[in-house]
Amino acid sequence: MNLPNTIPDGDFSPLLTVVIVNYNAWNDVATLVDSLAKSPQVINGSCEVVVVDNASDDPIPPQLRAYRTGVRLIPRSENAGFAVGVNTGWKSSSSPWLLLLNPDVLAGNSLLASVIGRIKTYESHNQRTQPPGVVGYALRNQDGTRQPSVGTFPNLVRTVWEQLIPRSRRKYQAIWRTKPGSVDWVTGACMLVNGSMLKSLGGMDEEFFLYYEEVALCRAAQQAGWRVEYDPSVEVVHLRPLQNRLISPKMRVITRHSKLLYFRKHLPHWQFLGLCAVVAAEARIRRAWATLRRQTDEARSWLIVSQVERTLRQGTKLVGSDVLRIADSLPSNPAESSSTKASSGSLPTLRQPR
Repeated sequence: MNLPNTIPDGDFSPLLTVVIVNYNAWNDVATLVDSLAKSPQVINGSCEVVVVDNASDDPIPPQLRAYRTGVRLIPRSENAGFAVGVNTGWKSSSSPWLLLLNPDVLAGNSLLASVIGRIKTYESHNQRTQPPGVVGYALRNQDGTRQPSVGTFPNLVRTVWEQLIPRSRRKYQAIWRTKPGSVDWVTGACMLVNGSMLKSLGGMDEEFFLYYEEVALCRAAQQAGWRVEYDPSVEVVHLRPLQNRLISPKMRVITRHSKLLYFRKHLPHWQFLGLCAVVAAEARIRRAWATLRRQTDEARSWLIVSQVERTLRQGTKLVGSDVLRIADSLPSNPAESSSTKASSGSLPTLRQPR
């Protein structure tokens, strides 16, 4: 795929590239890019903003094409997931550092100055240790309350326990236990990534479509000798975190695939098989309950989850883009899944990617 204007003109390279991966969130992207483009760091060229669009349904808004310097747009022909979008932005840039931002982040006036200041500290000759591989920053809800953004690495016992607590408290470490410094992993909503680390790993793992790819990145970074840190002195507002939203049938399939894939790739095989048993039992029970309540799309989503679990357990390679293909038969909005709506067509067949 040809990427026009992906390398800055001249010999000058920005110190930092902000990468925003978009899919059908142009209003959020326009607000975020507008705030970033006005910052002195973008104006003076020490930072650039790259928007990677994963084949959104609507065209790129004209106001995003109007920026002459500091902002670049990279349209993709297909939606292959967050990791592919990040890698596309990274490969198009010559910056030594990347700042990953979700489209629904509100960046304050001092964000870029704060991040670049920390980068210069990391790279100072007075530092006795190499710069970190990944740094996560603090997230806040729109009302100013703190939002969880740090987690401990998953295991089978913890995952089973999480099924017994509210979804808003799963995956992430409790806020009161989160301290500055070294951590297991940080969320990709606002994440500083060392380009040298990313190069050594070959980029983010593109087999994940969405969810758990940042956990996998942080785990791989630490296994390669890089530090992962949490710095709460830098903050952004994150408007719509996944744990605070209703999960659509489509997103349920995607998130279950990501969790199973993470366990298969990064944990002992017995833990992966244990998670398969948990997911299979959950899918049977929830499918039966949805069928009883005549919730056709809910029942269908759990049937697809069962098929995803079985496919991965049998050892077949199943990447996120394939999961999206089968999940596309389900509604993306929870409100669209009603008890009277019938799903048309047969269940898609999972295939082994080429």
